[in-house]
Amino acid sequence: MRPDTSSTRSRLRRALFLLPVLGLTLAAAGCETLDAINPFNEREKPLPGARQPVFPEGVPGVDYNQAPPQPANSAYNPYQNEPPAAGAAGAAAPAR
Repeated sequence: MRPDTSSTRSRLRRALFLLPVLGLTLAAAGCETLDAINPFNEREKPLPGARQPVFPEGVPGVDYNQAPPQPANSAYNPYQNEPPAAGAAGAAAPAR
């Protein structure tokens, strides 16, 4: 017995119609231009007062001229001029 092809086709047609509608709905949800259209959107007033930087000379304790630290499990340091030692990777395994 063959399945009813007309109901299968109508389900497929409905699903194929809903895919672009769902995609456009998700795309419009992330769009900032819809904020101007929203009648319930209340504009927030900025707080009064002068804006001042929290750390005008930079974050204390951070040296911006130093290379960023490498992860602890990294055997290669691109900021050094020499390649990693040849036996460094195999040295951790115990010999039998």
